[in-house]
Amino acid sequence: MTHSPSFGSQLKWDPAGGTAYSAVGQVRDIGFPDLSRGDIDVTDHDDGITGGTPYRTFLPGITDGGNLSFAIGFDPTDADHGTAVGTGLLGSFEQDGCTLPAWELTLHVCTGTAVWTFDGYPNSFSGAVPLEGELTADVGVKVSGKPTLTITT
Repeated sequence: MTHSPSFGSQLKWDPAGGTAYSAVGQVRDIGFPDLSRGDIDVTDHDDGITGGTPYRTFLPGITDGGNLSFAIGFDPTDADHGTAVGTGLLGSFEQDGCTLPAWELTLHVCTGTAVWTFDGYPNSFSGAVPLEGELTADVGVKVSGKPTLTITT
């Protein structure tokens, strides 16, 4: 098994939802989409009557693509970070939802490539203005549909 340093990974997006991706600038830490799956409780009274144990039984439910999170050195004057609808992270909060931004997370791996692609919209944005330090922001992106991880060796 090869260990790969993550430095050099890149997050890109296309607010228009197409394939004209541009890199999100000043990205720091990036969290993968946090996939989860719901549970469907199928426990019934027969489970206890037929000598079964008193444990619930489940089936897998619908899968949720979750959220991708990332931190940036925030520059409100940068078109990629700013308030312009259709081009800026903050501006994407004003989009009507008819077109979801497309995202691409390219992981730095030592052998081959690994790329997450998905559609999603920024659903959280929080910043910090430290007394000593730089402006930063944490951004959350709600994944819509199935994220795809493509691996080539």
